[in-house]
Amino acid sequence: MLYLLDTSVLIDAKNKYYPLERIPQFWNWLVHQSRAGNVKLPPQVIGEILGPDNSDEEPVDVLAEWVKSNRTTLEWTDELSLESLTRTYSQGYESVPEDLTTVDPLSEPADPFLIAYALESPENRRVVTMENLQSVGMTLPKPANRRIPLVCGLLGVECIDTFALIRQLDFRIPLSPNLSDTSATS
Repeated sequence: MLYLLDTSVLIDAKNKYYPLERIPQFWNWLVHQSRAGNVKLPPQVIGEILGPDNSDEEPVDVLAEWVKSNRTTLEWTDELSLESLTRTYSQGYESVPEDLTTVDPLSEPADPFLIAYALESPENRRVVTMENLQSVGMTLPKPANRRIPLVCGLLGVECIDTFALIRQLDFRIPLSPNLSDTSATS
C-alpha cells in the first residue's frame, strides 16, 4: 500500500504532535517508510511546504529544511494521468480548469493532485490528511470549500489520518533502557 501525504500531516506533526527537535524518530521513520516505497509526497505537497521557488533558496523553517534535505527520497515521481486529474476536478470539485494541459501543477493547490495520484490506483493507494470531514448536512458544500476526505469519498479513494497511518505501518518509539521498567519502586 502506498500512502500519499497531504501537507497538513507534516505541518500538524511538526506543530502539535511530533516536533522535529523533540521526536526525530517520527521523521526518521517517515524517511524509512519512503525508502521502502510506503510513504510519498506528491511534488505539489513539496511545493506547498518549500514555496513557489523551492530550488535554490534556503528553507525558512525546520519543516522546509527537513523536506528539502530528504526530497529525493520523499518525492513521488510517477507521472499523473490527465484522465485522473480531470476526473478529480470534475467529480470532486465540479469544475475543471479550462486547459489542464497548460496548468502549472506547482502553482495550483495540492489537494486535487494528491487525490488524483491516489485515484490512479485506489486499491493500492491511500490519502493521508489531517483535514477532517465536518458534518455537511443534506447538501454538499460548495466545490471550493470541499475538504480532502469528502472529495476522496466522492471518488472512492480511501482517506485516513496520521494516527491511522501510524497504526497501519506500526510506528513505535523505542523506550530507553531506564524507562522500560514500569514496576513500582519503594
